[in-house]
Amino acid sequence: MAAANFTRKRVGSLTLGEKLRKVRDENRISLSEVSRATGIQTKYLEALEVGDYGKLPPEVYVRGFLRSYAGHLGIPEEPILRLYERERSIRNNLGAAPVPASLLPGGIARPRISLSSRGLTIAAIALVTFGFFAYLYAEFSAFVSEPRLVILSPNGGDTVREAETVVRGETDPRATVRINGDEVAVDERGNFSEKLALDAGLNEIIVSSTNRFGKTRERTLTVNADIPGRDAMADVGADAAVSDSVRLTLSAVAPTYVTVRADGETVWSGELPVGEEKPFSAKERIEVGSGSGPDVLARSGSGPAEPLSEKPGPTTVSYGPDGSSQGT
Repeated sequence: MAAANFTRKRVGSLTLGEKLRKVRDENRISLSEVSRATGIQTKYLEALEVGDYGKLPPEVYVRGFLRSYAGHLGIPEEPILRLYERERSIRNNLGAAPVPASLLPGGIARPRISLSSRGLTIAAIALVTFGFFAYLYAEFSAFVSEPRLVILSPNGGDTVREAETVVRGETDPRATVRINGDEVAVDERGNFSEKLALDAGLNEIIVSSTNRFGKTRERTLTVNADIPGRDAMADVGADAAVSDSVRLTLSAVAPTYVTVRADGETVWSGELPVGEEKPFSAKERIEVGSGSGPDVLARSGSGPAEPLSEKPGPTTVSYGPDGSSQGT
């Protein structure tokens, strides 16, 4: 009876990091692609996947990271947040010491294995067999899955001062890539590069990749072209109002973690270095969140640079077309 009960005992589920990495690998998405799409730095994505929570920023940002990551992977957010809470609770209860693998969800203690010559032969045969089935699985995955598509440049939300930019990226070999509807060349390794003319102001760039099985993946990014000598509003008509554009420049008096959202989309997230200015623009609204409001200076349009908040601590401020701000 004891043996029967043991075989029915359920083994724990995957850890948070294993689950995120498994879904990402199944969709053939690289960490750099997730970083570009969500605005989360790659080092924080890596820390989430290996469970190294000590390298993550304050918890309020981690929750935002998990929501953005889960949304990009197309999986429900709440189960991911509950799994994070569970693992964080285990780590807090155990203190700063590393958590034994057997205590994490899906973790079991594994004995050390010593293989004989016969065991090595069996392992080699198993490896060859596994490789064969892995190849079949890869072909099947390519048939049912969308192709890989990574945009290396430009970054979404970038501001450039030229009338053109170079769109570079990586996709599956033999895939067909189109940029704003026009087909571009792809080399034997899946690399592509195409020069694209820009209009003054915000430019939307749509990149799509279609594999040989007809599956398509698409990425959309915006680039702000601040071209000297050209009026950004002339490209949208003489009757367009200047108040429809929001422009904001951020700088820091102390290294501070900042997240910027333009028209509801995260365009940048990371530590803002002292002495560096970062410009942002949007059609309707820019929202800035910081772990320390007094350490971040914001200049709306041509106005003076002012702190996000006079009070210490996390701050979120929203800027509208008329330069007005609302803090929370």
